[in-house]
Amino acid sequence: MRNTKKNPSRPPRRQGGPALSLVVLAALTLALAPLSSRSQVQPAQTTQQTQQTQQAQQNALLLRQQQQAALLRQQQQAALQRQQQLNGANRTPAQNAAGNQVNQTNQPNQPNQPNQANQSRYSLSNLFNGANANANANATNAAHPATPNPAANQMLRGPTANSTQQQAPTTRLATLNANRASGPTGRPVPSRAFAGYPGPAGSTEATRNGNTVRTAADGSVLDVHSPKNGMYIHHGVDGSRRIVVDRPDHTRIYASSRGLQYVQHPYVFQGHAYDHRTYVVNGQTYHRLYRPYTYAGTTLDVYASSRYYAPNMYQWVNSRATTPQNYTWPYLRNPPAWYGHYSGYFTPDSSYSTPLSWLADYVVAASLMASYKMESSGAQPAPPDTSAAITPEVKKALADEVGRQVQQESVEAQQVSQNHEPQASGVLEELGDKQPHVFVVASDLDLVDPSGRRCTVSEGDVVQVVSEPKTGGAAVDAVVMASKGGVECGRSAQVEIALTDVQEMQNHMRETIDQGMADTNAGKQAAKVTPAFAASPPPADTNAAAEIEQQQQIAAAAES
Repeated sequence: MRNTKKNPSRPPRRQGGPALSLVVLAALTLALAPLSSRSQVQPAQTTQQTQQTQQAQQNALLLRQQQQAALLRQQQQAALQRQQQLNGANRTPAQNAAGNQVNQTNQPNQPNQPNQANQSRYSLSNLFNGANANANANATNAAHPATPNPAANQMLRGPTANSTQQQAPTTRLATLNANRASGPTGRPVPSRAFAGYPGPAGSTEATRNGNTVRTAADGSVLDVHSPKNGMYIHHGVDGSRRIVVDRPDHTRIYASSRGLQYVQHPYVFQGHAYDHRTYVVNGQTYHRLYRPYTYAGTTLDVYASSRYYAPNMYQWVNSRATTPQNYTWPYLRNPPAWYGHYSGYFTPDSSYSTPLSWLADYVVAASLMASYKMESSGAQPAPPDTSAAITPEVKKALADEVGRQVQQESVEAQQVSQNHEPQASGVLEELGDKQPHVFVVASDLDLVDPSGRRCTVSEGDVVQVVSEPKTGGAAVDAVVMASKGGVECGRSAQVEIALTDVQEMQNHMRETIDQGMADTNAGKQAAKVTPAFAASPPPADTNAAAEIEQQQQIAAAAES
């Protein structure tokens, strides 16, 4: 049967003869010619775009390889610098003695210069370039805290902000899914051998040659406890190693591949026990005094200030201006490397209503500056995300904590003025009010988040302690409020922190607040008293660097 269905692809047959057919054929040829040309050009364009995409991918890969190579060179250079600094630390006693003199004078104009090494770590005065000299703070006016305080206004008044802040790559934000923080999930594993330091999920402990060894799920060594040497060795998630040695004579040696290192010896003054620490920082030494106390079988040390002020100084620090006073931090005029590195994490305020808020920014800035100087970590590209940075709410909580610590120092100052020995008011007394307390982290710490993964906090991070010591007294519950990124614990991560580490955080804040008050003109002009125990302390331990090096060698032999 013949198919009568019309073909839609063909034009209907028309009358007109051969001539008409030739005309139609010619017209169709002309109409189809551009389409044929386009069909030939299109594959060529597609090929060219593909080649461009492949070239762009190759360029991006090459750029990443160059960045990784540059980062590796930075890390190698930093390692070489740390080794050179360690070698330089082993100087002769005569060379070390040059940096070991502590200024115990009571002259008002020199309260903030214990020694050069200490200033380089805790004081921002070397960055101020005399800016505070324009403050003209008057300690006499500070005696009237109930009225608007001209001294506060003058201290916080600075040059008009006219500088453009240097835009540096923001720091990498904390993520618990980072490759370096990978591992099995589960619950943190409690430990008796390493009290206060729970292990990550899947970690186990075993006895080897008389030592307790804790290993991760992948078999890597996390911790070693050698009872024979009184030594604890910890390997951090960032590749660092920390050694703590407690000897029977109550000497303690703290050696770390990153951050502070010190040697501590007992010191008795008029029947009262103190601990005398000699810190080794980048080949230089400085020393501090602490008051020891024992809790749950653990000895903790509380910072013992070598300088107290008259009552009007503490009243002034707690005063409030009627309106916020503009203040430009001198390091904003020509931003140094540490500030550029952490610019995505911390920005100081431009005005202050109270010296407490100014001191809170001072503590954070000094911590970041010290951390950067010791690490020399440099910066690598990171996403412009500041969700874990220090917020106004975190600063407010810090200022409140600064106020509590200043108040505690004022109580000690009153005891000294009455010729009484200041009481060792440590973190236990502070947590006893059952209120949350906020601390700036003093050094790198390895922690475990609720999922059982390892993460860290480092100097300049902010944590909030939300509990008294837990059962056994070795640790407290805390929440991370601000962190700088990489393998660091994220905001709101719930962690357990050893009580000894929280005490060191309080010490760190007390020391830095003390230096911050001394850096103000009010502090320079206020009357000061040096307590008897600090008037003639022991000299710095000139053998500290050698002792630290010796323990590092012993630790390496123990692990081998």
